[in-house]
Amino acid sequence: MNKQFFCMLLIGALVLSIGTFVSCSDENDDLDSRLTVVEGMIREIKEQLENLPAGSTITSATQNNGIWTLVLSSGQTITINPSVGGGASLDVLEKENSIVITVDGKDYELPIGTGLHSLVYVPEFTDGEVRTGPNGRATVKFLVKPALTTATLENASFTIGAAHVLQTRSARELFNVDGKVTLDGDYINVPVRVLDTETAGKTYAVALQMNLSGAVYMSNYFNLVVSADFMGTPEDIVEAKLISAVIDYAELNNGFSTATLPESTVDVLGTFNFKDLFAELPEGTVRFELGARTLQNDNVTRDNRYEVFRNALSDDGTWELKARPGTNGDAPNDGQDGILINVIVDDVVKHKIYWKIADPIAALPDEAFAGTFDGSPHIEYPEDIVWEKGARLYNFNKEFTTGDFRPMHDGGNFVKAFGNYEVSVGANYLIYNDGEELQLGELGKKLAKHSKGLCWKNRQSSIAASQRRNLDIPDEQKGNGEIIGGYDGISTDEMWNTFGFRIIDTGIEMSDNYRGNALRAGVGLTYEYAYGERSIGHNGSLVFLWINRRVSPADVSDPAPR
Repeated sequence: MNKQFFCMLLIGALVLSIGTFVSCSDENDDLDSRLTVVEGMIREIKEQLENLPAGSTITSATQNNGIWTLVLSSGQTITINPSVGGGASLDVLEKENSIVITVDGKDYELPIGTGLHSLVYVPEFTDGEVRTGPNGRATVKFLVKPALTTATLENASFTIGAAHVLQTRSARELFNVDGKVTLDGDYINVPVRVLDTETAGKTYAVALQMNLSGAVYMSNYFNLVVSADFMGTPEDIVEAKLISAVIDYAELNNGFSTATLPESTVDVLGTFNFKDLFAELPEGTVRFELGARTLQNDNVTRDNRYEVFRNALSDDGTWELKARPGTNGDAPNDGQDGILINVIVDDVVKHKIYWKIADPIAALPDEAFAGTFDGSPHIEYPEDIVWEKGARLYNFNKEFTTGDFRPMHDGGNFVKAFGNYEVSVGANYLIYNDGEELQLGELGKKLAKHSKGLCWKNRQSSIAASQRRNLDIPDEQKGNGEIIGGYDGISTDEMWNTFGFRIIDTGIEMSDNYRGNALRAGVGLTYEYAYGERSIGHNGSLVFLWINRRVSPADVSDPAPR
């Protein structure tokens, strides 16, 4: 083949693999160097394939812009760009249960591991684009390998995994999968809907995400062209006809309304259906959806809360929280309280209601959680209790109730206050001490769904020099029982990795790395529940617990001041 003619073919192969366009010249050195790069890439892939551990299978296979990324059960990753081979030396063929890589005419067939699915967009038009109609809807076809069955499709859920316009910003929240995903032979048809009018007339690169049996699968990107005529979901707002248990329904401006979920009728932390809150719904096909992010207040949209609420609401109105939202939807500052949920009938918005969730904990004053604690006292063990080296777990809720301590600064008030601590909502215990342990009442447990409940946190832990009173050693080898300079408030990383202790939800944990050092653990206690958290005591730092201050295991080495 003429070298200049071959150079023209090679340019297309190098654009994707090298990323830089190089013009042809009469210089053979330039062409030879590019050929050397291509040959090196093919040789490296061939070496990888010929030296795979026996029994290797493919656990993940993705394809973007023609480039394949294969993750193997051995932990290796192989990246293959068939274009570098000019279509002859390097090729990838996906079969039902395997993937075949052809290198210089030799086939290497790798089996697909159990449970692996590939999800590939299938263009239906020569331009490769998916175009929405003025209603903002389109159906996108994907090839799933191995093919799904009707039964497995029922267990799969679909979302927009990623989307961006002009490679400048994330736009995932501008689209969703809206409607029933259907089988079409080996293919699936996925209905996609545009959510925001700002997308009108723009083209987006979109990837589909499939969740199946606990695994997540991402498709390659496809171009989604939003009709310039898209005006959003049409609205024909009518007054909502709700059941009598909803006593505070009120209409707001611009077709919005507000109401509070009645606690006597629905269990927000359990399962209920929004349909049951309506005495009458408009005729037609009814579905429910979480209102657009831009119309929610900041408490609903911050962090991952919007996703939590969206995952809780099904199209048919069923509500079930699957994770902790961390808010009841009350608005900060002057925003609109509640979580906006739209009722859509035959693709027309009929109701836009901000549903408020009652939070009985938020209404309690700080004094209810303060108890009779007085400041942040210090307590330590009597001189006959030695914390030995090595691993252990220590439950503060039990030990602060029944443990033997030497109080400091507060005359023993902390231990007494802890043993008598309780918080109630009406006649229901939220938190109480049963004489053996501080624990949650039935209401406290219910409201702590998807939450930690009673949770200890590190406030300021330090390393001290033990007085070693239990050891028969020279006085100069004993310490003063005070915090060592430079170790007053060490980092959580140093606590665990260097000194072998850390504060966990239930108290303190020592690893095998704990060498018996004297320490002062400054800790606080909070009640974390579904909609927020409350601090127990006054200022978040409840008590300072001294360990091995007066006594010590043998051969403990204190760090030098720093």
